[in-house]
Amino acid sequence: MEKNEIRKRILSARDALSDQDCMEMSTSILKKLLKTDAFLRAWKVGLYASVKNEVITYPLIGKSAMLDKGVAFPKITDPVHKKMVFRYVLGMNDLKTGTFGILEPQENTTVMEQPDVIILPVVAFDSMLNRIGQGGGYYDVYLKAHPKAYKIGLAYEFQKTDSIPRKDWDVPLDLIITEEQIYE
Repeated sequence: MEKNEIRKRILSARDALSDQDCMEMSTSILKKLLKTDAFLRAWKVGLYASVKNEVITYPLIGKSAMLDKGVAFPKITDPVHKKMVFRYVLGMNDLKTGTFGILEPQENTTVMEQPDVIILPVVAFDSMLNRIGQGGGYYDVYLKAHPKAYKIGLAYEFQKTDSIPRKDWDVPLDLIITEEQIYE
């Protein structure tokens, strides 16, 4: 099955989630994330701004601050070349609607040069830790430029598929966490 077909099928199922199911599964996933060695060891954490029934990440801002971790969100800097940076935020007030209608950091926030951990959104994944995102390619470009960052995907178990077709530019993840298990 092609990536676009997989993406369409999984997004349809994700869109059908109730708010309550989304919240309950997200809470379970975040509890697992907070116990991982990679997250516990990290000082600089790159997050994504969750939209459209993605695993909800906003509680991680406060949890990370309590653990003295710096938190940053992606900001699109060059749509033509698929470039983005992660900029530090202290709370939701540092975010505003940006590219693609997704919350992004304000311009006056500091760039996080090298995240220890990057937490990524996932549309679909397989057991080899290959991921399908929204299809923009921004994370693949960023991850290629920051190979030392530990890559954690957050997804619901129903987003797992047998196999993801992989291209040269695709970057597999180090860990994927669902409400049911952790894939390494």
